[in-house]
Amino acid sequence: MSINACSGDTTTWDQEVKLLDGRKIVVTQKRLLQGLLTRDAWLTINLPQISQEPIVWHESLYPMVVNIFNGSLYVVAMPSTVRERHRYGDPSPPNIGFRWVASGWQRIPFNEIPEAIYDANMLVSELPPKLPKLLTLDEKNSTKMNQDPDLPEFDKHISPKLN
Repeated sequence: MSINACSGDTTTWDQEVKLLDGRKIVVTQKRLLQGLLTRDAWLTINLPQISQEPIVWHESLYPMVVNIFNGSLYVVAMPSTVRERHRYGDPSPPNIGFRWVASGWQRIPFNEIPEAIYDANMLVSELPPKLPKLLTLDEKNSTKMNQDPDLPEFDKHISPKLN
């Protein structure tokens, strides 16, 4: 991966994600970066109980949560900058939810995001200079990444109080 502030570069990696029910799945993430900012993100999720085909999510947001609640698959993401926030209608709070419905993603209002999935389970810290091919839960939850004490709380948890 190379990061260039003038043009977009992409990086792709697999990461382990712990679901609410305790299962671990591997999600492939691809990001289009401009400098350190995520301009677009793609997630490829394999969940045979929901779809026999890989499920792909793509938005101009950075994903915080991939989880299942009451049999429904959710992705919750945030805008990287004011530019993306405006593009998505200036939501308040800025967390944007999506639910997989009959082979397609549906954007949902904040109040339909289940509170049970408010904790981020995706890589939310700044991307390290060299990502491994598979980012394990232990690596992702290390103090160098998602448990970095300098990482703001709003990156770790979804909150209806965040404006």
